[in-house]
Amino acid sequence: MKKWISIISMALLLLSVQPALAQQPDYQKFGRIATAVVKEDYTGEKLADYKYDGRKTLSGGQVQDSFTFEVVKGSKEIIVKVNVVHNPAKPTELSLSVIEVK
Repeated sequence: MKKWISIISMALLLLSVQPALAQQPDYQKFGRIATAVVKEDYTGEKLADYKYDGRKTLSGGQVQDSFTFEVVKGSKEIIVKVNVVHNPAKPTELSLSVIEVK
């Protein structure tokens, strides 16, 4: 009896963990896009760090996801901000802005 309770408990535990692992934050897709743009703009430079700054709700159902990148250009560290504006209802439409801070 204890054996069956253990087996059922393990099965339930594994089934409850799987959906949590499968879910990814939706900003992750836009982070990959932002990373690709920064790598293209700073070809050959080292991408030292990357941070998700958060999401802002804009008018018209649009949202803005912001990212900060640290790029090493030669011996100098540059901070690059990337803003991705998109409408969750229209996932194929987006606008990117890349701003070099330092």
